[in-house]
Amino acid sequence: MNILIEGLPCFIRIEGKDYAINADYQTALKIMNVFEDNSLIAIEKNLLLLELLYKDIPDNYEKAIKKGLKFLNCGEEGSETSGEGGARVYSFKKDAKYIFAGVDKVLNGRLSKGDLVHWWEFVMAFMELPEDCMMSKIIYYRTQFNKGKLSKEEQRVYNENRGLFELAEELTPEEEKIYNDFMAKLVK
Repeated sequence: MNILIEGLPCFIRIEGKDYAINADYQTALKIMNVFEDNSLIAIEKNLLLLELLYKDIPDNYEKAIKKGLKFLNCGEEGSETSGEGGARVYSFKKDAKYIFAGVDKVLNGRLSKGDLVHWWEFVMAFMELPEDCMMSKIIYYRTQFNKGKLSKEEQRVYNENRGLFELAEELTPEEEKIYNDFMAKLVK
């Protein structure tokens, strides 16, 4: 698909039929949060994708899920992009206010005005964040830290702001129980 010629998609074609979708960035972010939720199993995540994305759920669930994921990936095959070496450098949940501020700046205030913003437009704006915005700085520090390339001054800034820069690993309920049981034994 060439967005320069065809525009931004508002439907997904499955087996010759067009299905209208909720193409706004807020719906896409809800779906992204669902897929990051370790308390849900795969079938629950897929069902929520279908319910949130499609206005009328297609009969062919498998194709609808596959094409829905492709839509979330802005028309590309594959999975979500991460930083160097596979380490995450942003979180739509933790970094929400910084992402909102940066993307809103790129889109000339359209997010804060409540304008409809297509998911792909949001992603493209996110990729165009100016270097001087806070989210760009956060991504820079996380990327440099993951590479082990922070200067001494940057390392000092990173250490003083660990709460801002570090992305906590999300544990499954089982992993959290094991961790809590282990920590409880240490306290005794």
